[in-house]
Amino acid sequence: MRRLLVTGCLAAAVGVCLLGLWTSVARASGFSPFFWSAGVGSLAGPRQSAAAAPLPNGEVLIVDGFNGTGPGNLSTAEVFNPATDSFTTLSASTPVGLYAPAAAPLPNGEVLIAGGENSSSVFQNTAELFNPVTDSFSSVTGTMATARAAEVAAPLPNGDVLVAGGYNGSFLSTAEVYDPATGTFSTTGSMTVARAYAVAAPLPNGDVLIAGGANSHGPLSSAEVYNPATGTFTALAASMTVARQYAVAAPLPNGDVLIAGGANLSGVLSSAEVYDPATITFTALAASMTAARESAVAAPLPNGQVLIAGGYNSSGALSSAELFESAPQASAAGGDFGDQTVGEASPAEPLTITNIGAQELSISAATLGGASPGEFAITADACAGQALAFGQSCVISVQFTPSATGVQSASITLADNEQTSATIALSGTGVAANSGPAGPAGLTGSTGPAGPAGPAGKTGPTGKTGPAGRIELVTCRAVTITVTRDGKKHRISRRKCTTRLVSGRITFTTAQARAMLARSGVVYATGMADRTRLVLHARRAIHPGRYTLIRRYRHGRRWVTSRQEVTIG
Repeated sequence: MRRLLVTGCLAAAVGVCLLGLWTSVARASGFSPFFWSAGVGSLAGPRQSAAAAPLPNGEVLIVDGFNGTGPGNLSTAEVFNPATDSFTTLSASTPVGLYAPAAAPLPNGEVLIAGGENSSSVFQNTAELFNPVTDSFSSVTGTMATARAAEVAAPLPNGDVLVAGGYNGSFLSTAEVYDPATGTFSTTGSMTVARAYAVAAPLPNGDVLIAGGANSHGPLSSAEVYNPATGTFTALAASMTVARQYAVAAPLPNGDVLIAGGANLSGVLSSAEVYDPATITFTALAASMTAARESAVAAPLPNGQVLIAGGYNSSGALSSAELFESAPQASAAGGDFGDQTVGEASPAEPLTITNIGAQELSISAATLGGASPGEFAITADACAGQALAFGQSCVISVQFTPSATGVQSASITLADNEQTSATIALSGTGVAANSGPAGPAGLTGSTGPAGPAGPAGKTGPTGKTGPAGRIELVTCRAVTITVTRDGKKHRISRRKCTTRLVSGRITFTTAQARAMLARSGVVYATGMADRTRLVLHARRAIHPGRYTLIRRYRHGRRWVTSRQEVTIG
């Protein structure tokens, strides 16, 4: 089986030999939404059908595989250093040279290497670990339930590793999970179709995408996802833009998945596409790899790039490598101002802009637009003129001053070098002053027991005062809900109130006073206080901690302000 595969043909069970066609696309000059760069070092030698996984220090482990000429599989390993764009061969070798194993990172920094086919064409159910601290390999005690090669492996959110599909004389749909805590494998659900030489990548929601590959029907374009919570696979309605086997895949910083290269009935491929889990769609990329590759390896890098190395095409087994650089993309955090009293300006809130693309994000300006731009104001813009590398951030400060009650919205559009300039949503709710409902009165403390009667002619001592009554702070905000009446949906406004206990002693000496709850110069709630109760309306989220209760009341012809420290439980 392997000798057919390394010459670019399918297994005998498929009975189809691939054409050795490819195209080479150089990096375009000027801005490109994404591009491939061949300006990196090469592997120590040709290597195809190897395994790769990222290491904690940002490097990439590449291990095992075949060099295209024999006499057997490679048992060597090397690491790619993204800081120097170079490969270094390790002195340690794997216990068994393997063809088409699968690899995935573990939470402790080690790498699991599972399955594969040895030089005697025996399919393996064993696994081993690579320790990056000692640069050494060791065998895993547990074995897989099924021997398999050309399978996929992907890390799961709980630290386990999914191992699925592959080939062992038959195309497999079975899957199992490796538990690093016990060093054992356990079976899980089966894929919707049998697949070998497929690709897999973790998704932001914890699921795993599995796409392409081949089975007895030939190369596949279909895809499915594995849900680790239920242990089940679900077929996607969407398919890849072309069928691909022996392709590579890697997660991108924005949550998409890059799928590149491989082979189908047209030959060895240099094309690439991305899977968007938000829309469940595959989209072909305009840019192609610098070389057509099947049976290569791929891994994400800390700078947002993706390394693709080795593989095979009509020239034979490859030692070259290249990088995929995703387009600049702005990601924003913030923009929800919550409740704000009509006519009063909120504190300036930070809107953090981060570049999650591998290419540099250049921002020239930010402008307000949308439904109600006049309700918001940009008070400071530290992003104008900035060029953000991958992972770098800048801040735009925004203020919300509602002119009327109700939900208000606007947006900020960045003038930048994205394919489509980023638009960031802003929202807030204008509320009338003192619009919250009256909160319940605090409990009254009980009176202590009366002192015993003294001797005749003397008064007994006064009993102790009972425990102080507790104070409840009730804050409310307006919410909009949808209800169904007579078969029709209606949007109505309700008040959502939260009660918190306030510790400390508060004395009300006036009939009525205006009240504010503040901390560090920021007003969190406003309302009224009288001799029996304190009613505040929340202007923003109130978290446990120390605050200052400010009361302002009229005494004769002048206004008096009092302040008192309180603790919100």
